Amino acid sequence: MSMNILAANLTALAGATLLALQPGEPDAVIQPAANAAGSACHIELADTADGLLVTAWGQGEAGSNYRMVVTQRMGGGGFDIVQEGDMPANGAGDALLSDILLDTEADFTARLSTWDASGEPLCNWNERV
Repeated sequence: MSMNILAANLTALAGATLLALQPGEPDAVIQPAANAAGSACHIELADTADGLLVTAWGQGEAGSNYRMVVTQRMGGGGFDIVQEGDMPANGAGDALLSDILLDTEADFTARLSTWDASGEPLCNWNERV
């Protein structure tokens, strides 16, 4: 496992939001792709030089929250990376909720769920690679 991927996974496990940029793009800003079918949340996957970047996007108002669980499986075992918290209010647009860099040799699933301030589900999104 490369040091960048190990650092990304450790950062994710610590609950911090990780912003991964491509080498040579020091001022790059991650922007969402078109929101899939108008969903209140979605997950994007992007191959990078250092691994697979899993980015979670969502829409919400004050008090909304999210939970993303990435289950990574390799050889003889696996682990979950869980990131959760309050969704940043971003008007009508998507807000960056989480991004995690994964080893491309691993099998994984990513699940994103969002809830409004009263605890009612807003969105569920699943990706498997």
